[in-house]
Amino acid sequence: MFQNNTKLSQLQNNGFLQKCLNSSNPQELLNNMIAGNPQLKNLMSMLNSSGMSPKQFFYQYAQQNGINPDQFIESLKGK
Repeated sequence: MFQNNTKLSQLQNNGFLQKCLNSSNPQELLNNMIAGNPQLKNLMSMLNSSGMSPKQFFYQYAQQNGINPDQFIESLKGK
């Protein structure tokens, strides 16, 4: 729990959280999230160089990592 509070404090200190809350443009929000996370930067680079649609890339990436993409999507829906 302390680690989560520390991460939240770091987000608040660098203004990232405020940028996200103030963003009315979904693309801008996504760009801010990517800029603040090296893993997302790498993933977006892979997507951009893949020549696939985001949906195609997601399904392929999930399957390559041993994740059932449909099951993952259902888990996000809370069912």
